[in-house]
Amino acid sequence: MFHKKNKNYMRGMLALFVSIVCLGQVNAAEYENYFGIEMNNEEYNTLINLGFTEDEIYYMNEETFIENKDSNANLVSKEQKYYKTIYNDLSGNSYTIEVGKEEYDNQPMINLRGTVQTAYKTMITTISQNGSKYRYKVSLSWNNMPSTRSFDIIGIGFIDDVRIDSSVYFNYYWCNSSGTCQTQSYYYDKKNTNFGGAAVYDLPDNAYSLSSTLYYDVVKDTSETITYLEMCGDYSHATTNINVNNVSDYDIGIAGIELGYSLVGDYDAIPCAMATWHGSW
Repeated sequence: MFHKKNKNYMRGMLALFVSIVCLGQVNAAEYENYFGIEMNNEEYNTLINLGFTEDEIYYMNEETFIENKDSNANLVSKEQKYYKTIYNDLSGNSYTIEVGKEEYDNQPMINLRGTVQTAYKTMITTISQNGSKYRYKVSLSWNNMPSTRSFDIIGIGFIDDVRIDSSVYFNYYWCNSSGTCQTQSYYYDKKNTNFGGAAVYDLPDNAYSLSSTLYYDVVKDTSETITYLEMCGDYSHATTNINVNNVSDYDIGIAGIELGYSLVGDYDAIPCAMATWHGSW
């Protein structure tokens, strides 16, 4: 009698264990983002290996998800930089410096509107192996949104023996003060050159938070073995209202975004976020 009860008890415990394990597998293997796009664990990790952040995946639209979910990706380099920009409303001048993560994480949550304002942003650059190609990616996220909203520029430059072998992909997601968010890919200029890719977009007036992303794939442009890759992720924020007719007056290269005559002095400058890779390709 004791043996029978013990057997039934063990079967019950085994059934409970299997149920818990199965439930855990379902929860771990399914993920739904802000727009209701469902993805499994493998697809989610693929996006991470392509350099997408958790927030970018959460606000990813269906088109971007479908284009990237089945890639054979491996993240090989990542660089993250934090910046603080000081704006002086009286003089119209501004300057940007790189700060440490501790200052960035402990910045004041309230930015009082006065003669001097401070805006914080973070930039992440990544290099991923994407099948037989390599992907260069840059993301810029605002922690404190700037008061001036006009045409901003985001780009990636390089100088190695590679060439762009894909579209230059660009999109941005932003949320208003009510927490309603959307992802868009509207741009006013886009460049795909021998030394990089970039895009110009209009910073939404009612954006309470915003993050923009640009990426493309590169292939070898030489028959020699490549042992080193270097790319520069860059971002230029307009500090005054820009004439839409001038937004294409810039270039992109290993030094970052280079402004033309009509735009010089109208944008803040931040140091490049360089990502590098060593290996054999």
